[in-house]
Amino acid sequence: MISQSDLASVIASIYEAGVDFNRWPDALARVSDAVGGHSASLVRQGLTHEDCWGFGYRVEEGWDQLYFEHFHSVNPLWGRTWLAPAGSVHTDTMVMPRADLDRTEFFQEFLTPQGVGGMLNAVLLMEDRRQTILTVHADREIDDAQLALYRLIVPHLQRAAELNVQLARAEISRAGAEAVVDGLNQGILFVDAGARLIFANRLAEAMLSAGGGLRQSEGVLQGAVGSETAALHAAIAACAEPGLAAAPPNLVLLSRGEGRRPLSVRVAPAPPGAVPPWLAGSRPSAILCVTDPELDPAPATEELRSRFGLTRAQAALAVEILGGDGIQAAADRLSITRATARTHLAQIFAKTGTQRQSELVRLLLSSGLSWRSG
Repeated sequence: MISQSDLASVIASIYEAGVDFNRWPDALARVSDAVGGHSASLVRQGLTHEDCWGFGYRVEEGWDQLYFEHFHSVNPLWGRTWLAPAGSVHTDTMVMPRADLDRTEFFQEFLTPQGVGGMLNAVLLMEDRRQTILTVHADREIDDAQLALYRLIVPHLQRAAELNVQLARAEISRAGAEAVVDGLNQGILFVDAGARLIFANRLAEAMLSAGGGLRQSEGVLQGAVGSETAALHAAIAACAEPGLAAAPPNLVLLSRGEGRRPLSVRVAPAPPGAVPPWLAGSRPSAILCVTDPELDPAPATEELRSRFGLTRAQAALAVEILGGDGIQAAADRLSITRATARTHLAQIFAKTGTQRQSELVRLLLSSGLSWRSG
């Protein structure tokens, strides 16, 4: 009988595998040893060869290719349990009488050469008729004590497998969000209340490296001129004050020396929904949007026109709306009246299926368009 401390160690290894998929071989070893097995495998089985993958602990080299290319299709246990839900636990003899299993090609030509005389199976995930199964192999038939212990462990195995899926999806989401932010034609930075840098997209990193107007010292953002640094820090600090989530952005200009146009920095509170979920450490207080007027600021309006059927004027306004400082500011930059901008915006809403400026911004940023010109 396994001790409480040994069982706790096994469960700890399982959750380590849930956080880091590469730790599953160690978890397989711990689980197999705990229940008296000599080997184990983690396998996803589906209706086609392409749906299958797997790896094992102390199994013969090449077993996975051999199994998926042939023995999966003649495995009588899979044929009888392929719709079993997640959480199901069964031994080979619970699914099929041992005398019948012994006569099958699967047992004689696949299991016996590997010294498998009994199996413990647990369905960890069931997704679109694809099962993720953890199997422990023993040299003889599974007894009641082994089955009971395995049933204690299986809920932890399930949660670890589910955690793998959740973390993988989060990583995909993070990578997608990061790609969108990196595709903007503005430098985007998240900072805490003390102007300490938490995140910068690629263009912002390039601006910091150039050091022409925006720089950092020991992680704190600074301008080239003391008074401008003070104004920047004051605008950032104000974002940490309660009740400012809906406050208008504060514009700070950072000079870059004679003959160069200053950087335009729009400082706004970082609302909870705007803070990327992958950020860790300090709590972001402000989001800074930095525009370099010496770069070509025109995003790919032709892509907007092609994707949504916008006119040139509508596409230009949609791009300006991304600035986040309202329709009047967008109209001023385009040298059109507020009434004309509202007319264009109504047509943009109709063509894009949106109803508010915030919805339009979210749609445009998630559309996969190239916002930085070449």
